[in-house]
Amino acid sequence: MLRVALEALAVVALLVVAGVVAAGIWFQVWSPVTGVVRDGQWFTDEDGLRSTFAGTGWYVVVAAATSLVVGAVAAYVFDRSELVTLAAVVVGASLGGYVMLRLGLSWSPADPEVLARTAADGTELDGALEVDLPHAWLTFPCGALIGMAVVFLVTTKRSGPRGPESLEI
Repeated sequence: MLRVALEALAVVALLVVAGVVAAGIWFQVWSPVTGVVRDGQWFTDEDGLRSTFAGTGWYVVVAAATSLVVGAVAAYVFDRSELVTLAAVVVGASLGGYVMLRLGLSWSPADPEVLARTAADGTELDGALEVDLPHAWLTFPCGALIGMAVVFLVTTKRSGPRGPESLEI
């Protein structure tokens, strides 16, 4: 019982650490939109308007790839109790996705629309990292569950009969 609890804690910790690492990757691959201040407002050019979804898009890509791999590894390595591992993956991936989102956003430049109110005309400001879809953070838990499901469906690590013939009467 103690070993199962320790495995569950290890799974949660692994997914939270993966969220921290994914936040760093997300912030590194994202490129801020630049814009210019005019009359107390921040304006981007046409390319800036096209790339406003980049923060959300990169979040989804990085979260899906990271959580898929970590969920699969967790399912393969920590298989003493599949249901406990499932619960730990749900909790850990939810925390990991939240950590990734909050940490990545905290590294972002300040909101340029707020800064533009007091900036001089012609000042160039970088745009802030944003996630436009409020449910995008679900990508991390869903990716981990898919990775876990693939491992559980494809591998069989337990030995011995598992059918009706294994029942003792």
